[in-house]
Amino acid sequence: MSILWKKVEGRTGTSRLRRVAVAALVAALATLGSMNAGPAFAANAGSGDGTMSVSPATVVAGSTGNQFTFVFKATTGKFTTGSFITLTVPAGWTQPSATSGNAGFVQVSGALSCGSVSPSISGSGPWTITVAQTCDVGDQLTLTYGAGTNATHVTAPTTPQTATFTTASRAGNNGSAVNLTAGSPQVTVTAGAASKLSFVQGPTSGSAGTALTPAISVQLQDQYGNPVSTSGVSVTLTPSTGVIDSGATASTNGSGRATFSGVVINTAAVGLTLTASASGLTSTGPSSTFNVTVAVANGATLTDTTDDGSGSGVKSVAYYYCAGFSGSCTSSNWTPIASSTSAATNYRVIWGGQPVNGSYRLVAVSTDNVTNASQPSSSIPVTISN
Repeated sequence: MSILWKKVEGRTGTSRLRRVAVAALVAALATLGSMNAGPAFAANAGSGDGTMSVSPATVVAGSTGNQFTFVFKATTGKFTTGSFITLTVPAGWTQPSATSGNAGFVQVSGALSCGSVSPSISGSGPWTITVAQTCDVGDQLTLTYGAGTNATHVTAPTTPQTATFTTASRAGNNGSAVNLTAGSPQVTVTAGAASKLSFVQGPTSGSAGTALTPAISVQLQDQYGNPVSTSGVSVTLTPSTGVIDSGATASTNGSGRATFSGVVINTAAVGLTLTASASGLTSTGPSSTFNVTVAVANGATLTDTTDDGSGSGVKSVAYYYCAGFSGSCTSSNWTPIASSTSAATNYRVIWGGQPVNGSYRLVAVSTDNVTNASQPSSSIPVTISN
């Protein structure tokens, strides 16, 4: 670098010459400085700065043996003395611990410049893990949750959820920790494999020969009762007595639910229950009880196919009703309907003048040709609706 000296004539020439030289020298040094300038000093980090990630980010409900790696990274500047980060473990997870023999042992490691130390842990669920640190830009600090020698390590909650492990940082000696501006890591807890069945919509009372409504539905569940979304599983319904004449089988949809929209039972019965079963899964317990009755209205036709075997032959059949679906129905409490002597029509009668709408039961009594009367038949539950 050369400096141009300029001679200036006149009475003040000497001082002006010096000023020109000094100005040129200053300009030269400024130019030289800009050409050889070193890197600028990084700004200090502020509270709430930094990022935190977690791996794995998905676990199965109720699973054991989990180990989570949380990585904190300084991204905007250096954390000065007095700085720290906090990580909050939600309630329902394994209690974090500073003891290596415990399932939730937390181990801290990372860049030497971060000044890694053992964490302090407080709370009773949720718990707060606090780690002092002085990380510089780009430095990372690792917290391993479940790092101990205990084989169970971290046990996940039994309910599917998205758990947020709130992370905060404080820069310097003053103030409180501030939640990270970049957000906190989350762990998703999913349902486990299907292991059992459960009724969503159980059966309700209906009429013989008519599909039960609303439709019965059954859900796949894991061992903790969480819905499992598996399609194509064949589920079968079985009644406590009798048979289902149609609609006993359905397959699960994409949500793991089997819907039985056409369950038909042709034989009237009261106090029935259903059980749902599928290959390899635990069946449901019995459903709530329900009734299948014969729907009748005024003018209904009643018939009976009785015979007398080797006896004198059936002469007539009489029909009676009693209130309610269950209990005995005998001469002490029945009400006559009508009787018939026509074997050709199966002793058909027309039930007119019916009682008020409601629940009843019918019985038939046959009389032979020597006036012997049979015991009342098994009662048939009917529902009158006019």
